[in-house]
Amino acid sequence: SVALLGIGRENLRIVPAGRDFRLIPAKLEKAIQADKASGKTPMAVVASAGTVNTGAIDPLPEIADIARQHNLWLHVDGAYGALAAIAAPDKFAGLELADSISLDPHKWLFQSLDCGCLLYRDASAAQRAFSHTGDYAKSLSSDPIEGFAFFEESIELSRRFRALKLWLSLRFHGIRAFRDVIRKNMELATRLGAAVANHPEFELLAPVELSAVCFRHRVGEPATDEELNRHNSAILKRLVERGRVYLSNTTVRGKFALRACIVNHRTTEADVDSVIPEVLAAAGARHDQTQP
Repeated sequence: SVALLGIGRENLRIVPAGRDFRLIPAKLEKAIQADKASGKTPMAVVASAGTVNTGAIDPLPEIADIARQHNLWLHVDGAYGALAAIAAPDKFAGLELADSISLDPHKWLFQSLDCGCLLYRDASAAQRAFSHTGDYAKSLSSDPIEGFAFFEESIELSRRFRALKLWLSLRFHGIRAFRDVIRKNMELATRLGAAVANHPEFELLAPVELSAVCFRHRVGEPATDEELNRHNSAILKRLVERGRVYLSNTTVRGKFALRACIVNHRTTEADVDSVIPEVLAAAGARHDQTQP
């Protein structure tokens, strides 16, 4: 985003996270103070309401308090995780304090690609930034409904009707149906995380906060992280070739992780219970292939 805006990557500050993968507020305050002391002007803080890798949720109330003290815009990236707030609101304390929130209904509201959403605390902020359309496209109506134009509140001018599919889904199924399925996805992730943690051949690499489960398979003999990274990368390739379960991957503190992210309304307990046997089968097949 900073590159697209022309601010420059050199003006982006990456704030450290703790062992729980959540941003450390004291480090944020220190970074802001350091920039101010060097003559720079901080402008915004971006927190996460469910990171894509692990599902970690930043301490939003503390971050919002710091942003408010320094008069900074607070954006919360909730593209993957924030929609879980309808099922587990207690996990997202402070989300309501954001100036803007990004959501991806094509992730956890089960919409087809693409369907993104940006919410503002004050809609006039978007209008001040983007309402510079030429006369040929300006709305002549002052009615808040009839006169509304998405291109007056976003970067895009020509755009298709992305909101229609989401509106129809919500009207047809109702918010309760989505809440129940998201809650079920989270329960299934917890089930898988517990199975991983209780199995001697696996290592859970991050807490299961939402529906992402990051883990790795451990070989029988002592191995370095580099060796385990290669081992699990090969397992993932074999898993995809087998075609029975699909996992993605990420890196957690330098460790190659197998990542199961459950955001499908059709996922069942049987699906989740098949993950460990499939990984073990892929690991066994790899072991057989590497033997002389």
